[in-house]
Formats: sequence, C-alpha cells, structure tokens
Amino acid sequence: MRHPTIWGLVLLLLATATPVRAQQPGPERPRLEELRRRVRERYAERVRQELNLTDDQMRRLRATVGTYAAQRREMEARQRGLRTALMAQLRPGVATSRDSVARLSEGLTDLRIRYAESFRAEQGEMARYLDPVQRAKVTLLRERLLHRAQEFRGRRPFLDRRAPPE
Repeated sequence: MRHPTIWGLVLLLLATATPVRAQQPGPERPRLEELRRRVRERYAERVRQELNLTDDQMRRLRATVGTYAAQRREMEARQRGLRTALMAQLRPGVATSRDSVARLSEGLTDLRIRYAESFRAEQGEMARYLDPVQRAKVTLLRERLLHRAQEFRGRRPFLDRRAPPE
C-alpha cells in the first residue's frame, strides 16, 4: 500500500514541477520575446501601410496604443487575481464567505466596465489624429491579430501559462 502512495506523490511532484520550470527564464524565453518583437514590428508596418499613416500619426498611434495596452495589462492581472480568489472561495469543501464572493464578483464586474471604458477612451484619443475609417481598420487589424494569437496559444499552450481569457 505504501508504494502506490509514494508513486502517486512522485507523479504529483513531477506534474507540478513542469509549470514552474516553464516560468523560469530559459532558452525558449528569449526566442519567444524575439518572436513577439517581430510580430509587433510587422503589425506596426502593416498598420502604417494599410492606413497610409504619416510618421506623426504612427508616432501618436504607438503612444496611444502603448498607454492603453499597459493599463489593460494591469487590469488583466487584477482580473486574474480576482478570479483566482473567487475560485478559491467557491471550491468544494471550503467554507464560502458570501461577503467575500460578493466583493470579488463586484470587483470583476467593475473591471470589465473599466476595460470597456478604456477602449472607448482609446478610440476618443485616436479620433484626434485618425479619421473614422482609419480607426475602424486599426480596430479590425488588432482584433484579427489577437484572434490569431489566441489560436496560436491554443496550439502551443506552453507559451502562455496564464489563465485563459473569458
């Protein structure tokens, strides 16, 4: 009886060691960062060409997108934390605090609203230097890029160990 328990423990340790190893810097990490950099460069060049942007418009677009992307990354990190806490509260066998679940749920709702508002604000800022057609095109190009990135992650899950988006 003792041997199956030991083997079960060994398997459990091996299974949990893999994600930790994947999070450590290794030879794949610089390659991944280089790939991301190249994708961003190609995307920026495609946007510049398809929207026929001037250098000033491109500079302003990079600044706008960078600012709002950083804000949304912070919101996404906060959302992952709230989801993790909510899942911990709702685990079977754990005493659930209704007040805590209510606060966590409200926090998730507030973040979703702030996330959507950030897109509206970003569009408003872009309206100062892009016409409506250019804004629509940049939005569609971004959505296509994000969709492809999600598909890629689906095929290669080791690249992104974060919680999947809703």
